[in-house]
Amino acid sequence: MTTGIANQISARNQISGTIADIQTGGAMSVVTVSAGGHTITSAITNQAVKELGLAKHDQVTALVKATEAIIGKGDAGAMKISARNKVSGRIVNLEKGSAMAAVTLDAHNWRLTTAITRQAADDLQLTPGDQVTAFFKATEVLLQKA
Repeated sequence: MTTGIANQISARNQISGTIADIQTGGAMSVVTVSAGGHTITSAITNQAVKELGLAKHDQVTALVKATEAIIGKGDAGAMKISARNKVSGRIVNLEKGSAMAAVTLDAHNWRLTTAITRQAADDLQLTPGDQVTAFFKATEVLLQKA
């Protein structure tokens, strides 16, 4: 995972990519980013698109806080869910505290970290090596122009 952030930032997931498409609506735009073999969707205001001067083929960094992603275990293709971003991979690190757990998955070309409750990690019986899918809404993806 490479970052394009000039200043330090607490978002664990900083994913560099290229804008593949921008669909503009009345107040919001849906920006599709191609990143390391994955597609990330971000829903941001039209004003943000304009202020950043975003255009197709621009280099951007997609930022997703670890707390904004959820984990699913099982056949992600069979799950019907409204979240536009679905990233599958294997758990490479699992840190369990008394209240929270940090789950890092290897998603083929980059890593994604999620923060979930300890109870959720235990209920899903997560262990390193498990195949899981992280889901996050397009409205939770911030963009920074590189």
